[in-house]
Amino acid sequence: MSFLVPQRNDALVIRRAHPDDATAIARVHVQSWREAYAGIIPQDHLDRLSLPAHERQWRASLADGGWAFVAEWEQKLVGFGSGGLSRSRRDISGELYVLYVLRACHQRGIGRALFDACHYELARRGHRGMIVWVLADNPARGFYERLGGTLAGESIVAVGGERLREVAYVWPD
Repeated sequence: MSFLVPQRNDALVIRRAHPDDATAIARVHVQSWREAYAGIIPQDHLDRLSLPAHERQWRASLADGGWAFVAEWEQKLVGFGSGGLSRSRRDISGELYVLYVLRACHQRGIGRALFDACHYELARRGHRGMIVWVLADNPARGFYERLGGTLAGESIVAVGGERLREVAYVWPD
C-alpha cells in the first residue's frame, strides 16, 4: 500500500469526521457533484440535489458507526472521503465509496491526502486492497490513474434517469 505523507502545509488539516460535520459535508457533496458532473449527469437531477437530505444521510451514517475523513483548508471544510467493504469484488475487500474536493481547492494535495487517509483506514480495518468506481466521463479519472490505480472493470449505473458507464480502478496492495 502506498501512503505518502504530504509536505507540511499548515493550511491543510485531515481529520476524522464527526456527526457535527454533516452540514458541511453535505454542502461539499452537493457542490462537488454539481461541479464535477455538469454535462455528464442530467442537469435537472443535479438541480434537485438536496442539502437537507444529504445532511441527514451523513449525520445518520457518522452517528451509526460509519466513518469518513474531512479536509479543512484554512479552517474551512473543503473535501471528504469515505469507504468500507467492497460492494463488487471478493478479492479486493476495501472500497473507496466517495472522495470529493471543491473545485476551487484542486491541485493542493487535498485529494491525495484524503485518498491516503481512506486507503490507510481500510488497511487498518483489515481490508485487502481497494477499489473505486468512477463515472467513465468524470475528469477525475486521471487523478486515480496518477495514483497508480489499475483499470479493472466497468459497469452501467442509473443516475438521474440516465444509464451511465462507470469504470473501476484497483490498488491490490
